[in-house]
Amino acid sequence: MAIPRPSGGPYSAAWECMLPGPPSKSNGGSADISQAGLLAYAAGSSVAVIDTYSMQLVCTLPLPPAPSSNTSPFVTAVRWSPLSLPHQLLDTENSSPHLLLAVGDRHGRIALLDFRSRSPILFFDTNGSISLKLGIQDLCWIQSRAESWSLAAITGPSLLAIYNCTTGACFFKYDASPEYLSCLRRDPFDSRHFCALGLKGFLLSVRLLGDDSENDAVLKELQIRTETSELQRLEKDASNASSNGAPASVVFPNYVVKFAFSPHWKHMILVGFPRELVLFDMQYGSVLFTTGLPRGCGKCLEVLADLNIEVFYCAHLDGKLSTWRRKEREQVYSMYSVDELLPSIGTSVPSPAVLAVAISQSEYTLQIIRKHCPDVNSSCMELNSSFTDESVVISKIHLISISDDGKVWKWLQTAQGSRTSESKIAGLGKVAEVNDDPPPKGDSLVEVPSTAKQEQAKIERPGNANRRINQHNDISAMTDEVSLKLQDAGCWTDAATLAATHLKGSDYARVLQRWAEHVLHVEHNIWRALILYVAAGAMQEALAAIRQAQLPDTAAMFVVALREVHSEYASEIDSEEDATYLKNKVLSFFPGLNSSDGEAVAVTEFFGQYQRKLVHLCMEFQPYLDS
Repeated sequence: MAIPRPSGGPYSAAWECMLPGPPSKSNGGSADISQAGLLAYAAGSSVAVIDTYSMQLVCTLPLPPAPSSNTSPFVTAVRWSPLSLPHQLLDTENSSPHLLLAVGDRHGRIALLDFRSRSPILFFDTNGSISLKLGIQDLCWIQSRAESWSLAAITGPSLLAIYNCTTGACFFKYDASPEYLSCLRRDPFDSRHFCALGLKGFLLSVRLLGDDSENDAVLKELQIRTETSELQRLEKDASNASSNGAPASVVFPNYVVKFAFSPHWKHMILVGFPRELVLFDMQYGSVLFTTGLPRGCGKCLEVLADLNIEVFYCAHLDGKLSTWRRKEREQVYSMYSVDELLPSIGTSVPSPAVLAVAISQSEYTLQIIRKHCPDVNSSCMELNSSFTDESVVISKIHLISISDDGKVWKWLQTAQGSRTSESKIAGLGKVAEVNDDPPPKGDSLVEVPSTAKQEQAKIERPGNANRRINQHNDISAMTDEVSLKLQDAGCWTDAATLAATHLKGSDYARVLQRWAEHVLHVEHNIWRALILYVAAGAMQEALAAIRQAQLPDTAAMFVVALREVHSEYASEIDSEEDATYLKNKVLSFFPGLNSSDGEAVAVTEFFGQYQRKLVHLCMEFQPYLDS
């Protein structure tokens, strides 16, 4: 694709010194990261470009207003060119095709911006015979020939158009009405293939064979079944107001449907509906897996894929990020962790809203080199030198979140494991944010809170004894910290195994109790949670969970079982003074064992009624014997 670059423009001088305003929902959450690590996101009627390595603002590119207007509309779509670096170093005519930026706005205009000259080099012919100003919902670059690319765009609520990037002419149109088209994604296995997804689950698969006519596009229509009752109610409310060709992000700002291709399995996509995730096989047109979003997480905002390991990240409207990983030998994904994309400290009240989340794969090339060249000892190839030889970092990516207060956050996500075992997903840590403050000097590290100083013993002992105590406390504190990190990453079994090997007493109980809370509130498995609560000695929490689940019969049996165990243990104590002390201590810890407690009496009476009910049931039914 050879596009001449103008020597300058009337707007280039004004673009040199301009700061972007904060983005808003009117920008549609448009953001994209180039292969070189440049983040471009829409902010009002401008495009801000940030270097994700230094997290510094590079420039601001305002989209010039139309000749018939004095104001520029909101930018609603941004996409970097997928073209690679030029192979001809002496080509001064077009030496930076990878720095082209496709931009769409609320009035339906699409332009190619040159990052170096900071001026538009081409406006696409988006008007045609349409008099309405149809806003741009999304953009996607598609390879049409060996060395040329086309640009696909969702215009208005349901129009898909594909443009020639040399002439700016539209050579293909598809009207999906009454469906609302939501987003476009390119197939990582075939650059000629892309898909358009609608809010109701309509999926249009398009493969380009050229960029001359409509006959160069091969279509396939698919349908993903999902619950649409909420969308139907929103459509009724929106029918009363005039949308004037507004895209889906304007008509339904809080109803977002996104998807991502799997970079590891052909024909597989993960679709994020507002209340559920669906794994869909496009080759056979069938749903392989579906699950509802966990409690405590808002509606889906974005779905992102990890190129290194089989993990998807789902960003939510409430600022949370859930991590989903494929189970071994199954096309089933389970949630392993939930993190916050907004820090809990230093945010205003009410807290800002997350508008966009993007994933940077800038580390992917280095990881591929390290994978194929394991003997390389260059320090720049080291992903993490803090792990031992038996534990290596197998994935390292950066996530960028943009909030409506104008801040851009950079998060580091790593996956750790051995070469022979399954990978372990590590936690999510904030690296830096873009603000008005100057960057810190020196290396930027993820700050991890440590409990070693809090739990270190304050006993002063001379010689080797003191060193052994400090060493033991340091190991316990480090094990406790690693167990908490494993739990944050969703590796609950590994955390429990590590704690059982190196921790004792309250430290071990704390790990089990946190696991029990996860099982109860996330997995919603009360019986497994009760086992973990009892193993941790958290009897009060176990009884509270039973009451919250409204299981009075189980609560009765639980209290009676505790009484019997307590009575048997107390009867084995010879000293009456020790038995009285144990009884008072246990009753103060668990008042439900007190026979004079009103609630304990009520539970015991209910248990008696439960026993009589079981006896009557046994008398009414004949015993069942296996033949």
